[in-house]
Amino acid sequence: MKRNEQSPEEAGMTAKELKDAALTEKRAYYRKWRRDNPDKVKAHNENYWRKRALLRAEAENQEQR
Repeated sequence: MKRNEQSPEEAGMTAKELKDAALTEKRAYYRKWRRDNPDKVKAHNENYWRKRALLRAEAENQEQR
């Protein structure tokens, strides 16, 4: 183990509690990132939905053939 790492038992947590705590930290990090970068979030969402629309249009074109 690395110098700053502890086993779950040493931290006083079960493996499930440690996994849940890590997930909570990850969610908090991404919530803060999204709050601090609204322009990047907006650009990503626009790009995602544009790609989805293109895929749907391509699928409809394939069905019509």
